[in-house]
Amino acid sequence: MPQISIVGAGLSGMVTALRLRERGCDVTLYEASSRLGGKAGADSNSGRYEEHGYHIFPAWYMNVWRLVDQLGIRDHFIDCHDFAQLRPGQFPHFRTLHDFTSARYFLRNLFSGVLSVPEMYLFFYSVLDLASQPYRYRALLDQISLTGFFRSRFYRTETVADELQDLMLKGISVPSYIVSAMTTRAVMRFWMKNPLPMFRILRGNLQEFWIWPLQRELERLGCDIRTGYCLTRLRINHRRVSSLEFDVGGTQREIDATKVVLAIPVEKLQQLLDDEVYGIAPGLSAVQHLRAEPMAALNLYLRSKLSSIPKAHVNLLDSRFGLSFIDVSQIWTGYGNTVLNVIASDMISLRGLSEDQAAEALIEDLGRYLPNIKSEIAECVFKPHIEQPLFMNDVGAWQFRPKARTEIANLYLAGDFCQSHIDLVSMEGAVTCGLEAAEALRSDLEVGNPIEILKPSEYARFLLLLAKLLLIPFAAIAKLATLVFHSR
Repeated sequence: MPQISIVGAGLSGMVTALRLRERGCDVTLYEASSRLGGKAGADSNSGRYEEHGYHIFPAWYMNVWRLVDQLGIRDHFIDCHDFAQLRPGQFPHFRTLHDFTSARYFLRNLFSGVLSVPEMYLFFYSVLDLASQPYRYRALLDQISLTGFFRSRFYRTETVADELQDLMLKGISVPSYIVSAMTTRAVMRFWMKNPLPMFRILRGNLQEFWIWPLQRELERLGCDIRTGYCLTRLRINHRRVSSLEFDVGGTQREIDATKVVLAIPVEKLQQLLDDEVYGIAPGLSAVQHLRAEPMAALNLYLRSKLSSIPKAHVNLLDSRFGLSFIDVSQIWTGYGNTVLNVIASDMISLRGLSEDQAAEALIEDLGRYLPNIKSEIAECVFKPHIEQPLFMNDVGAWQFRPKARTEIANLYLAGDFCQSHIDLVSMEGAVTCGLEAAEALRSDLEVGNPIEILKPSEYARFLLLLAKLLLIPFAAIAKLATLVFHSR
């Protein structure tokens, strides 16, 4: 059995290693940092774990939930049904969307007060419209943004466009004027068919409740795990990867390679594409078109318990930096006072600022929603994640995203930037691409049983199209109502 080197012990790399080790493969897992999990984990800080940002686990994460059940950790998760919305100066009057991914609660959300009733209707109709688009439009939908698609429709309004942009920015950390309509369509169809609960979250931090159980399973199976190995170069010989060069604590170390899986972030992969690699795999240069941007996290430990903060995730509408947060003290044990895990999904305007200045700007923006929050802060931990950016599902990116197999016969790729039916930077995307890499390698080795990769179910398109056609008259009436209202 050939030795398999998997570089990168984030979620994709760990899943790849797990499935191959289950089939008897000799697997060594190399990780640059001192812990496993990558962006799906958390860093230890003075006895606490600081996360990359809060993470959600929708019901349509089929491969994630299979892994969760295999690890026996479903009790680590709780269901979430509400998504609170807050506008500047309106605290503590939150508006709440309840399981808004489900048609069952359509009327409840229609009258939620987040938008006017006509505009709330148009918001939901826009989702149905995009979800009903035929598959043959896939190439076109990848060439236009969600905003571009929406603004081409007769029912468009500025308010609904802003709401779509806001929710997409908080949901997948990519602005709607950048994210492709194709990616959004896929996510919407998965969520519509698998709507309840809206999503789940962990009862504690990612490292202890998610990554450690997976790491323990890898160790139980005998996977060789090595931390502190930072890949610096791929050595090529006879059109194959012959060895891997690592920086190990400042010392260069070269390790022979037979089969290699690179489960590293796209920005790290881009750095490895030198003359040797390009010479035999020019197609890999397409990944240079892919882009990653940081998503900052701000953990605020307050001096008291703020009773007016809901238990749900809170979306701050019209935030300068795309802020949203959750009070983890209401979910995790061990916290008496409020602890806000804040995500800043749009950090572009803060580029070049010092960390102190950037954190100050985020707190100032947060203060527009939570009065006197600055005086309540006992401790602030700011994580800009400049070195750990997230892959962006940009318009037109699909054609540049690689598959698991490469032009180099013994080199495979894993990571949520690779092509998969999930088509989204997410936990499910990372797991699915790890499974794709594991199955490609297993198939080439002709060992063990095939690795099953689950795909979320979707409504038949004719049902979505029928619903869209039946509801067109109401969309026209709602559009007319908005025009009359705004003309006053």
